[in-house]
Amino acid sequence: MTSFPPPFTPRTLSIPHSLSPSLTPTTLFAQVSSPPTAAPDSPVLVFIHGYPQNHTLWAPLMRWYEEGGSEVLRKFRVVVPDLPGYGKSRKVISSDGSHLANSKREVGKDMLSLVDALFPSSPRVILIGHDRGARVAYRLAKDRPDRIIGLNVQDIVPTPVQFKRLTYDSTPRHVATFRMYHWVLLAMPSPLPEQLIFSTPEQSVWYARHSLTSWSGPAAKAVYDQELMDSWCEQYADKDVLLGALEDYRAGATIDLEHDEVDGDHILSPFSPQQPSRLSIPLLALWCPGLQATGSSILAEQEAGGVEGIWKARGPEGDKTRAKQVETPGAGHFLPTEAKEEVGREIEQWLARWF
Repeated sequence: MTSFPPPFTPRTLSIPHSLSPSLTPTTLFAQVSSPPTAAPDSPVLVFIHGYPQNHTLWAPLMRWYEEGGSEVLRKFRVVVPDLPGYGKSRKVISSDGSHLANSKREVGKDMLSLVDALFPSSPRVILIGHDRGARVAYRLAKDRPDRIIGLNVQDIVPTPVQFKRLTYDSTPRHVATFRMYHWVLLAMPSPLPEQLIFSTPEQSVWYARHSLTSWSGPAAKAVYDQELMDSWCEQYADKDVLLGALEDYRAGATIDLEHDEVDGDHILSPFSPQQPSRLSIPLLALWCPGLQATGSSILAEQEAGGVEGIWKARGPEGDKTRAKQVETPGAGHFLPTEAKEEVGREIEQWLARWF
């Protein structure tokens, strides 16, 4: 099911384009909860989906919280948006080929502008992101330490590290490259991926369904009802949604890397003179076994301590960083649905401890 429990209400807001007020305003859709039990100065939780999904990724988790009487939906105000270009959100892309408008930095600005449009008091924000949404959240946490007070990233390593996995030097040979082929395909210049994927609207929907099936674990068969799967796939019958996703990946292969390299996110070796910049806020990193396995045979990641070591080198030292591989049997990439209860408890306990 794709429905959100009360007191969530659907909202569509127009915000100024992050690059220039002269550009067409950005339209952002979100499910929003502002319960009377939340203090007026309570932090806002922003749950950000990834590719190829939209805000409904989080619907099962929100219903699970509501059905279990969780304090998460009582203590906090919650925003669950569609990223620009996905679902019902739209943003004018960069016309100069820079992909800057869809960079994680600019989309992070959109997320913060959305929060401020909903709650004009400039509240503190806690970010929970999966996949591409986790990359937006990570960049925003680095860019705005004055506003972001907590970060949960799900099933990612930093973007430069992900590209380092595209190598012959893995066992079996270039296994990560095959698993990550879409990072190259979707980032190719227009019109190649548009023509290949959107030969017909039906083909575009098929490709989204193929991607979801390919990246899901065995546990997915028990949790993906048809309505939920359709809400993710059928949006790709709209060519604007495909374009939004492509611009997301094109930015990830270009301008996002420039931003990340400034922070040292391309560095894996613990012996390098330069090290990645560290967050100072509580960090919760969760991932599935497949993310670890994809890089486990690559020497640089072995030296870095795998996914756990990668995030511990970027979060605050000590217990403010929690980095954990999920234990739910059969869980694949889509943790918020495939490991819903484990992820839900991890987030709940993390919030209770630090906020």
